[in-house]
Amino acid sequence: MKKILCLLLCLCMLCGLTACTVEDAPTKETNQNQDTPTKATEAKAETFKLNETAVFKNLKITATKLEESTGKDFFTPEDENVFVGVKFTIENISNEEQSISSLLSFTAYIDDVKCDYSISAATVFNEGTLDGSIAPGKKLVGWYSVEIPSDWKNLEIDVKPDILSDNTAKFVLSK
Repeated sequence: MKKILCLLLCLCMLCGLTACTVEDAPTKETNQNQDTPTKATEAKAETFKLNETAVFKNLKITATKLEESTGKDFFTPEDENVFVGVKFTIENISNEEQSISSLLSFTAYIDDVKCDYSISAATVFNEGTLDGSIAPGKKLVGWYSVEIPSDWKNLEIDVKPDILSDNTAKFVLSK
């Protein structure tokens, strides 16, 4: 009897976690005109470019700026590398507080090779990071920064709306 109750409890917990993480794939929202954003109807977007918005159930995520730097002060990239920062605006469109983590919500690839978030690069793009909680109706603006080879061609950043989600918005940015 205890085994059955334990199994039922585990099953209920699994169903609850699954229900918490079920989310539609992102849709694309583009700004054809700065004043009037339009949402793509029924088309599920797989990749996004600069200034295109990925709309999830709880968040809108937009890559707004791409910058390259050779560093400043004591923080410089290794030889033949550069710092690259991508500025994101993340808007909470839900009625509950949402959490973002640059280490857990973002994964980057440079020319199809995984690269890691760089704390040294983050000091160059010091207008804020993408870490914290966002209150309902509010925005988080910050930089995701990496150190990559200076001859890079394509930077792909996959963003999850929450750390338990399987859905991602893939931002593909070119040099």
